Amino acid sequence: MDRLKILCFAGTYGLALAVELARVVVRSPLRWYAGVGLTALGWLVQTVYLANLAWTSGALPVTSPFESVMVLSWVVALIGLYLMVQWPRRVAVGFFTLPLVLGLICGAAWFIPRSTGRDWEGATAFWGTVHGMFLLAGAVCASLAFAAGLMYLAQMRRLKSRPVKKFGFSLPSLEQSERVNRGAVVAAFPLLTAGLLIGVLLSAVELRKGGAGTSHGVPWYDPKVLSAGGMWLVFAVLLHARFRPSMRGRTVMMLTIAAFAFLVFTWVGVEALRLPTAHGPARAGVTP
Repeated sequence: MDRLKILCFAGTYGLALAVELARVVVRSPLRWYAGVGLTALGWLVQTVYLANLAWTSGALPVTSPFESVMVLSWVVALIGLYLMVQWPRRVAVGFFTLPLVLGLICGAAWFIPRSTGRDWEGATAFWGTVHGMFLLAGAVCASLAFAAGLMYLAQMRRLKSRPVKKFGFSLPSLEQSERVNRGAVVAAFPLLTAGLLIGVLLSAVELRKGGAGTSHGVPWYDPKVLSAGGMWLVFAVLLHARFRPSMRGRTVMMLTIAAFAFLVFTWVGVEALRLPTAHGPARAGVTP
């Protein structure tokens, strides 16, 4: 039943993506209105779904990896909708944001368990929520940087082709994509840093309470911890590259894609590959 509800807004986003793809052959202004309308409808249905999750649980829907990824896709859809309305209509924003939204939704629905698997109380529960909020905000910025990086690389490829083919749509200029990427990277790094530091402190406290052999703490060699550390390192390199003209352009965009790959592996890949992890819900008895 839960997956059927998810299918409602995921299917609407899918129809919006189909309308975006139709811009290759359809140049009617009605196509733009249909794409924006379907994206807005999908976002509203997802908003109702997340509001229902918050109502039934009595807490913000960020207490489990599943809820966090769902909220991440919801925010990315909102940003994509905003850019679709604000940028010129010929700019193919939905080409890059809608597949990302659908990928996050499908990954959460099919691979990530719903349960939190933790029984935190008091200050630990509060800081656990703060930890999740910081990581979620950083993930939003990382997703935006990823989409801008893809647009930059696509536009670079088009400019190098002879002749440049329009195909009924256009892409943001290299300067626009780089500006969005730069702002998102600069914002993502401190948010991810704060979220990871809080997570490390929480894990240390839990390990002291229950010992490294229990489910209360997350050891440093946990796949999610290692992947999150790799993501942080790539973002540190990205931030450094932003102040070195020799490393700008294509190199920065490829690093952005690598950082996003670490992010997806941390939140979805570990669960999809069934790797043993102490972070998040226990696998036994949990139905995705």
